[in-house]
Amino acid sequence: MLKSMTGFARYENQNGELTCKVEIKSVNNRFIDINTRLPKSLAALELPLKKLVKSKCARGSFDISISLESNGQSGANFEIKPNLPLAAQYLKAFNQIRDDLKLQGEIDINAILGQRDIVKPELKEPDDSSEETVTSTVEKTLSDLIKMREEEGANLEKDIISQIKGIEKLGGAIKSLQSTTVQEFQDRLKEKIQTLTNGMELDPARMAQETALLADRCDVTEEIIRLKSHLDQFYKLVESDEPQGRKLEFLTQEINREVNTIGSKTIDIEVSKAVIEMKSRLEKIREQLANIE
Repeated sequence: MLKSMTGFARYENQNGELTCKVEIKSVNNRFIDINTRLPKSLAALELPLKKLVKSKCARGSFDISISLESNGQSGANFEIKPNLPLAAQYLKAFNQIRDDLKLQGEIDINAILGQRDIVKPELKEPDDSSEETVTSTVEKTLSDLIKMREEEGANLEKDIISQIKGIEKLGGAIKSLQSTTVQEFQDRLKEKIQTLTNGMELDPARMAQETALLADRCDVTEEIIRLKSHLDQFYKLVESDEPQGRKLEFLTQEINREVNTIGSKTIDIEVSKAVIEMKSRLEKIREQLANIE
């Protein structure tokens, strides 16, 4: 079962005087990269939360945004803090707009204070209860994200398997043409030798040996056998419950290697057409695998 690396989930959890909001999104990455945005008072949770994600996901770039709000009227455990770096960015942007457009007037403080997250409540000292609330909310959000990744992965898997079956069918067609192709090559080679050596006496046994050696160079039996083996392995990896994205990418390279060898050895037009079609399908598989965990 394949999983996508793309996903998004948002979840809100209320517990006593706290409301915890968590948003997680993930995109492609060859490895795993986790970025967290959480209140300074919860900085100690950054490492445990990253470990949580790594325990459930193997690849992807994750952005985790966490906010805490007070449900109570008093907000005794919260303090109001200004976000000075963000306010400075807004002021710089407003001044640039005024100067570039040659507008008059000064920037009013209300224009800054009206922007989101300029002033916000932050938890003073987190207790076990608030940390448990955050952790459980992240777990639920991550679970929803993984479910979305699985659903997207199932759709990608259908397309990938369809392409693999197409390659398998084309490989079977090449195999059925193989004996005919080699015999045709030998016959054509003999005719050409006879034409070039018209009037010369040649050793029939030596000529048969040489044509057989040259014909052997266009024999792709071994490549067809290896191709079939790679395709069988591909099916097994797809059925696995473990993340197999990297292995499938490597296996796709090996399949492509065999297809390229078949293309370089063949002299048959139909086989060449089949090789081109296989390469086209492999390219589609590579594009899909770039998003597989």
